[in-house]
Amino acid sequence: MMRMQTKLIEIQARAATVYFLGDIHEGAANHQAKALAKAIDIIALDSDAYWIGMGDYIDAINHLDPRFNPLEMAQEYNIKDLADLPKRQCQKLADKLKPISHQCLGLISGNHEDSLRRHSMFDPTGYLAELLKTESLGGKGWVILRFLRAKEHGKASAETYRICVAHGTGGGGMREGYPINKAYDVFRWDVADVCVMGHIHKMQTDKAEFMSCDYNTIRIKRTWYGTNGCFLSKSEIGTDGYFEQKPGKPSDIGMLKYTIKTNIRDKSTATTSLEKIYL
Repeated sequence: MMRMQTKLIEIQARAATVYFLGDIHEGAANHQAKALAKAIDIIALDSDAYWIGMGDYIDAINHLDPRFNPLEMAQEYNIKDLADLPKRQCQKLADKLKPISHQCLGLISGNHEDSLRRHSMFDPTGYLAELLKTESLGGKGWVILRFLRAKEHGKASAETYRICVAHGTGGGGMREGYPINKAYDVFRWDVADVCVMGHIHKMQTDKAEFMSCDYNTIRIKRTWYGTNGCFLSKSEIGTDGYFEQKPGKPSDIGMLKYTIKTNIRDKSTATTSLEKIYL
């Protein structure tokens, strides 16, 4: 099921960390397997943390696809794998992600998965979600983190943080500020505490503060915007990459990390950060 989904997580602690892991492109010749292994280790060692999949987990381009280029295939795949290439890519990636599968909040679908699903009878995101025992959130999803507070005067309350994620669109911009400008465009009408997209293969973050006035008091609503990193290099010796001849900076190999430290009693004094992790 590829419709937009929501997920609610209730947390007893006063802090939480969420990693954004996407644009992996398992099966591509320029896939950065060592960097992915480092990312998995980081998440696994942060045992109380969560992660959200941001799409384009596999290359999902078989020999019947007009985009197919044998020089873009990773060497560990052979001619027999072409019989069921996207499924083999999902299985290999699921094996790599197995140590952190229990920390996954869900998987967003990317354009590579969407394209295959539209033109075949196979849904890579749904299949990968089954292998990891997690949920497919659609092309865009909402994850709600609710920090539970202790009861006062017989009443319980909570501090809520909203995460809006989408694989995103674009990629044609060449200037340095294009990625974060695109994030603002994609999430312009979404009200969340953090909005993160993938697809562009560049890591950028920015914090916006929205002001309002209620009962003669200024209130500030903070929102983080980010474009996530990837695990697919732009060009390598001896291989062919689909965008190595296109303008633009090399890919940012890595992922974003969102951290929340609540005050429990007053959200306006809580601290949040959206950090870049280069690998």
